[in-house]
Amino acid sequence: MILALNHKSHFTKEEILKYVEDYKKFDSKGHTMIVCPSSCYLPYFEDIVLGCQDVSSYPFGSYTGSVSAEAMYSLGARFSIIHHSEREKCFKESLSESKKKLEQAIKAGLIPILCVGDTKEEHDQGKTLESIKEQLSFFLEGQSYDSLLIAYEPIYAIGTGDVPENKEIEKVLSMIKEHYSYPVLYGGSVNEENVLLLKQIKGLDGFLLGGISLDLKALQTLCDRL
Repeated sequence: MILALNHKSHFTKEEILKYVEDYKKFDSKGHTMIVCPSSCYLPYFEDIVLGCQDVSSYPFGSYTGSVSAEAMYSLGARFSIIHHSEREKCFKESLSESKKKLEQAIKAGLIPILCVGDTKEEHDQGKTLESIKEQLSFFLEGQSYDSLLIAYEPIYAIGTGDVPENKEIEKVLSMIKEHYSYPVLYGGSVNEENVLLLKQIKGLDGFLLGGISLDLKALQTLCDRL
C-alpha cells in the first residue's frame, strides 16, 4: 500500500532531526512510504521518498513568501499534496488557486496527491458523490496525467475520529475509479486501531496519514497491521 505521511506544521528543528534518526529504524513492511514534512525540513531526509505539503501557484519570480514547485523539487520532493481541505479552511484557497498549483506541480515533475472531500452537510444530505465528482471534474477534465494520486478525505473526518463506514468510502472509491485510472488513498482519522477495519475497503490503494505520522511507534503498529 501507499502511505503518505503529512506532518502538517509540526516539529522544531531538534524534533525533526530526532524523527529523521528514528525513521532510519522504521520497518515499512514493504509499503510505499512518502514523507511530507514542512518544506524547510526536506533537506534533512536522505534516501527517502519525499513529498511537500504545498507549492506556489506561481513559477519562479517576485512572489514573496511563496515556494515554487521547482524549488520543492530541487529540495528532494517528488510528490506534492494539492488542495488539502486545510488550505481552503485556514487560507481561503479557492479551487482555481488549487488548480494552478496542480499545474505548477506537474510542470516541475512533482506527482500530485490531489485531495478531494465532502463536508458533513454534503454527507448528511447524500451529496457526497456529487461533490467529489464535481471537484475531480474541475481539476482533471480534459487532462491525462501520467502520474497522480487521488486522496479522498471527508472534511468532517480529519482529526475528529468521525470516520465514515467502509461501505460509504467504497462508494466514493468505486465512483472515482469508474472515471479515473489513478491510485486512490483514504485519509481522515486513520490510526493503528481502525486500520484493521479500514484496510478491508475494496479498491483502496493506501492512506494519507496526518496525526499518526508524527508518532513512529504508533505508525509502526499501523504498518504491522496492514
